[in-house]
Amino acid sequence: MAHVVKRRGAVALAVALGACGGQSETPWWEQLGYAPEALQPIRIGEYGYPFVEVSLQGETVWLPYDTGNMVGVTASSELFSQLELPCSSEWDQLDSGGQVVASGCTAHGVSVEWLGHAQDSVSVFEFFHERLLGLIGPGSLPGSRFALDYATGVFAVDYGRTPVSVEGFTAFPLVVSPRHPRLILVRGHVEGREVLIEIDTGKSRTTIDRTLVGLLGLEEGPGGVALESVKLGSREWSVEAARIVDTSGISEGLPSTIALGVGSDVLSGFVFAVDYEAGRFYMADPDEVGGST
Repeated sequence: MAHVVKRRGAVALAVALGACGGQSETPWWEQLGYAPEALQPIRIGEYGYPFVEVSLQGETVWLPYDTGNMVGVTASSELFSQLELPCSSEWDQLDSGGQVVASGCTAHGVSVEWLGHAQDSVSVFEFFHERLLGLIGPGSLPGSRFALDYATGVFAVDYGRTPVSVEGFTAFPLVVSPRHPRLILVRGHVEGREVLIEIDTGKSRTTIDRTLVGLLGLEEGPGGVALESVKLGSREWSVEAARIVDTSGISEGLPSTIALGVGSDVLSGFVFAVDYEAGRFYMADPDEVGGST
């Protein structure tokens, strides 16, 4: 059974930030319709990921909020052992191409609290990483929408509705995956070609599907491929070396392959928001809220 607990420091955080949302006189959270109590602090940690405070079995840890994590709550083998989580069943960890990269334990009935909400019975999946203690994804989000501001360290979450039009932001319709409905997918352009782009806070750098590399005739270098133009709405930037991946697994059921993944290195440069119920992604315009890329 889920229940609400006190959101420690949320109101104090809003007061301390004042109008730090950018050039607008109105803070971005007010523009997007968030109340002060919806605000939570984040930390920028390893790989530039946004970390949120999570309690597992009463133990507080900071885990990356990974919008590309469709599994749920994951914990490293080290954390699994530290928390003495049971191996209730097993699961296979897949890469974006649908290939099994590791197999681990699943612990059922775990107590998890984050962003001011607690659940008494959650499944936690063991995963394997040399540095990260775990991940938490949008499937566990205690709300239907969120907004992220890396620069000021603010994460806003609630069950409200975002206005269709927000000054200083461009709204994009979400392309919904039937298999992974909380993936953040929008249409953009790479080298002038319209493609499907994933917004993924759990990526440290841009990734590109190998199929698009071939279609664009790009030359592969030691670190990936260089891109002269990636464009989302009025934002345009270049990529020195996009890592080449296979997205065929997570692209199943979609009208086209996920061609590009935009990671935290780019997303840290502006405020963005997602309203799952409304089916929209909001991105701060250049030279408006959150600066420019």
